[in-house]
Amino acid sequence: MWPFKKRPTLPGVTQHANGQISFTLTDEEEAEVNNLFRMLKDSSHEKEQGTWCIHPEAHKAMTAWALIGYAQRQVTLAEMADKGVVDKDLCFRKALAAATKAYSLHSLPIYMFDMGCILEMLGDSASAQGAFRSFLESQREFKPSDVDRIALEQRDLEAAIREARERTGAN
Repeated sequence: MWPFKKRPTLPGVTQHANGQISFTLTDEEEAEVNNLFRMLKDSSHEKEQGTWCIHPEAHKAMTAWALIGYAQRQVTLAEMADKGVVDKDLCFRKALAAATKAYSLHSLPIYMFDMGCILEMLGDSASAQGAFRSFLESQREFKPSDVDRIALEQRDLEAAIREARERTGAN
């Protein structure tokens, strides 16, 4: 699902004429994902015991988690940097691209909430409203798997739901 009213240029995201959306990880995003897996592998005690194996769904969820972490750091960079030192719009577009890719890999409703927040930062209120509504609808129907629950441990879903309701005027 493409939650945007406008067609922003996002790093590594392409919307084709037929409406299909494809993505590739940017070098920065790929480095972020690789760092996560390297850190996990280095912390495991399986170095001498053989090959490290991850279930494909867990791999997608972990990749999405790394992308959301990258998106959060891009937003922080944009908010903390001095004007003229960092291109805030580019940071927000990088964050939005990473969040979109995360949702494509592991469609947790909370990632749609993240996209709504970033869209607001980009000044695209209509798309942000759509993303918040999609989040609320998806979250209402959402039945988390064990992998989903692990991915959501560090998130405050109730706060996100309250905030999305406030931003959309939903009750």
